[in-house]
Amino acid sequence: MSEENTIRILGREDNEDRGFFDRLQDFRYGQGEIAVEELKERLTGFLESMNGVVQYLPAKMGEFRLDTVTLTVEVSATGKVSLLGTGGELGGKGGLTFTLKRIEPDQESIHKSGR
Repeated sequence: MSEENTIRILGREDNEDRGFFDRLQDFRYGQGEIAVEELKERLTGFLESMNGVVQYLPAKMGEFRLDTVTLTVEVSATGKVSLLGTGGELGGKGGLTFTLKRIEPDQESIHKSGR
């Protein structure tokens, strides 16, 4: 692979035997490379899947309004994209964070028209 078309990743090694309650010190880290196009496809697929979840979250809950949803994503050494759950920050400070902000109904027409 050409270095221009790849991204080097330092992350957890994918391990099928990894259990839900594995200790932090039991995680193994590795280094890998992934093609830019492949990573783009994986991230796009992940975000499309998450859209299927977050679009159904209520805009209002009692006296509160849900404005933003923040997703923290881990990319493993092999390029596997995963949502980091509670306690994920213990595994490391790396990863990607996406913050999704709800579009107000009057702003939606502006975004669709390209202004």
